[in-house]
Amino acid sequence: MKTALVTGAASGIGRAIATRLAADGFSVVIADRDGAAAKAAADSIRCRWRELDIAEEASVVSVMRSVAGEGELFAVVNNAGIHMQSLVVETRVDDWDRIHRVNARGTFLMCREAARLMAGQGHGQVVNIVTRLSFGNPFSSVYMASKNAVAALTQCLAVEMAGTGVRVNAVAPGHVGPGTGMEKAFRAKAEKLGQSWEEFEQGVLKSIPLGRWCRPEDVAGAVSWLLGPDAEFITGEVIPVTGGFQAYGVAPDAEQVRDAAARGPA
Repeated sequence: MKTALVTGAASGIGRAIATRLAADGFSVVIADRDGAAAKAAADSIRCRWRELDIAEEASVVSVMRSVAGEGELFAVVNNAGIHMQSLVVETRVDDWDRIHRVNARGTFLMCREAARLMAGQGHGQVVNIVTRLSFGNPFSSVYMASKNAVAALTQCLAVEMAGTGVRVNAVAPGHVGPGTGMEKAFRAKAEKLGQSWEEFEQGVLKSIPLGRWCRPEDVAGAVSWLLGPDAEFITGEVIPVTGGFQAYGVAPDAEQVRDAAARGPA
């Protein structure tokens, strides 16, 4: 059975990914800074768990070697990350360092150790969770900068590892909605914009052509595909899961589209 380690998997997107990969037949290892939450999630999914602080090199090296010692590590999904809402002009250096220490440095450490282990195996996969909301997004500069660093790391590492049989890709969710850790960040943004949650949500949904929030299960499906046989020629790519958000624009009314389609060319 192939082993897949998922970071930040005690809740939210990470837990959805772990659940999907377990259903796909992987031997899943849930890794999270909150050991108690990781254990609870693992008990629910019936898989293994590790307490892991990706920002600490010793913790990363120890956990990766421990998991690899139990069998070949087929996949590492780097989902763990933290967010904050702040304008550039009000962001403290300590805040910048804290976000980048986890999101960029932590993911780098995980990628480095995964690459070292997988190069010796001659196969393996790394999937990093990044973001597609990377242009002109107010209050999210620090988070966006850290995630864009990971996107660049993904592509560089993919090229470096291509000859070893190791593939490296990223999945970029759009607006992941209520019921996840991102909801807190979005509510903070709505407050900073002086909007009610209902006003903010309506604006967000208008920007998504498919008309709904991205769900953790949508992200998990993309990760599942990347780790499957149909994606074995894919490396160095960033797979968007945005409901059409990156295409930009407000979707026309469905009835209007159907009427126009029935009429044909004007």
